[in-house]
Amino acid sequence: MPRPALQHALLGVGILCLLAATLVGGGGPADPDYVHHVEAASEDELAYGITYDASDVVAYENLSARGRTVFDRARADSPYVVGNESATAPDFSYTSDHVAVGQGLYPVRYEGTVYSLRTERESGDFNVAALFVGIALRGLGIVLVVFGVLLTGWRRYRRGAS
Repeated sequence: MPRPALQHALLGVGILCLLAATLVGGGGPADPDYVHHVEAASEDELAYGITYDASDVVAYENLSARGRTVFDRARADSPYVVGNESATAPDFSYTSDHVAVGQGLYPVRYEGTVYSLRTERESGDFNVAALFVGIALRGLGIVLVVFGVLLTGWRRYRRGAS
């Protein structure tokens, strides 16, 4: 069985490194989680001590079906976390830093009691190890492919010159 030429081996291993780098990823954040917190509100305050008016209160019956589902689940077991945006409720915005009434914080009246519903979007942790492995594999892959192409060109040039 003939051995592959050096340039073919360089190209093959370089392409494998580039493919492996895409599998490892760039070390970016994982998929976000969507978190729902429900607790009974005080007379005029929601979570974080933010005040609300009676006009801000949303009746449970006026929520969408998904809005009622996330409220019920978070009221039963807070926090209620979903990992897919399709499981969130269109009634609410999912914030990551700024919270205000109507923006990640909602007074919801359910069976005569006003609850504080807080929604947020939490990003996953940044994977530093995957970032470095991905960079190393990309760099090695590019170097090997470039040397493989240059070696192929050099050998063809030398063959043509002789």
